[in-house]
Amino acid sequence: MTETTQLLDANALESILAKHVLWLANPNQGERADLRGANLRGANLRGADLQGADCWGANLRCADLQGADLRDADLRGANLRRADLQGILFAAEKPKGEGE
Repeated sequence: MTETTQLLDANALESILAKHVLWLANPNQGERADLRGANLRGANLRGADLQGADCWGANLRCADLQGADLRDADLRGANLRRADLQGILFAAEKPKGEGE
């Protein structure tokens, strides 16, 4: 996706996320979410599964990411100012007793 200042349409975002979920289940189906440079300001991404998504340079300002799974997502250069990050997953939790 090329960099844009236009807000990404909710239907387009829904389609990207649906394809991404398929890709996570089977890399031969669907496709990795490519949100590079996307304007997702104020987007509702609550509980979204964005594992491994490419969000490089995305505008996520004021986005609702509550409970989203961002493990292995590329967030370099992403704008997360004022985004709701409550309960997000950034890394897999280590099982108890591991690394202690």
